[in-house]
Amino acid sequence: MRTLRILAVIIAIAVVSSSAAFGQSRTVAITVDDAPYAAGPYPHDEYVAHAGRAKSDNARLLRAFKAHQAPVTAFVVQGNVELLGPAGTAILKNWIKQGFDLGNHTYSHPDINNLSIEQIEDEILRGGSGIGPLMQEAGRTTRFFRFPMDHTGDTQAKHDALVAFLAQHGYQSALCTIDSSDYIFNAAYVKMLAKKDAPNEEKLRDDYLAYTRVEIDYYAGLNKQVFGYEPPEVMVLHDNRLNADMVEQVLAIFEQKNYKFVSLETAQSDPAYQTPDTDVTRFGPTWGYRWALERGVKVKGSLETEPPKWVSDYAMPYSESPE
Repeated sequence: MRTLRILAVIIAIAVVSSSAAFGQSRTVAITVDDAPYAAGPYPHDEYVAHAGRAKSDNARLLRAFKAHQAPVTAFVVQGNVELLGPAGTAILKNWIKQGFDLGNHTYSHPDINNLSIEQIEDEILRGGSGIGPLMQEAGRTTRFFRFPMDHTGDTQAKHDALVAFLAQHGYQSALCTIDSSDYIFNAAYVKMLAKKDAPNEEKLRDDYLAYTRVEIDYYAGLNKQVFGYEPPEVMVLHDNRLNADMVEQVLAIFEQKNYKFVSLETAQSDPAYQTPDTDVTRFGPTWGYRWALERGVKVKGSLETEPPKWVSDYAMPYSESPE
């Protein structure tokens, strides 16, 4: 009997251990760029006319995030807040009221490769001029800044000056580890909606979800290759029509892959995010590639797939990358 009891205990421990191993949760922070509404691909006048659409689409995003208990941070382009007028501020207040965080995404979403250090610093300060008071009213602070297109400095002097400037003004740089190029899909999607091209709308939605699945797995594998474990991920989405329609399915993909949603602050508290970023480049690679470079790990970026060509072709002409 004693032997049987010992055997039963061993089996129970094995079952628990096996369940823990297979059920171990992964974590991801969801972030949304270009709040209160992504300008691309709308011309100036058409964008301003979309204030009502911006409010309803943001409301749908927030409902989904609440339903899935995802503590999201939205990164705000202050110039677009002003273009939308009262609707822009109302959208941001609703994000805060619902318990979500706001971050700084510059004033006009420029390509900082084309700006001087002084001009970039002005973009950062003006970018925080609206959200700072809104967050303070709620007893909170603006902690994160995200560079447009993840361009963090194309010269050593610019890179180092901006690192120091952000620290001086209490900002932590918001990184991203998963990017599904949703802005390309959205540019095509908006055109399809305008044309009432229903068959292609359905095909695009399916391809967007399929591509998102592929990118999640690719970047998870890349980051695990660099560190030997999968650190918390940071997913970048955009505040646009496509994600208003598809965010429930996107969040469900993460859940199906056993991810737990965490805050950006929690994700970036992992030691992986303390890896120095010394990459000086005109491009905006996701952090898995930067970490690989810093740690001397050889990775094959050619293994990453691109969005379906038919989607990119449908989206053209489209030159703005609003990440």
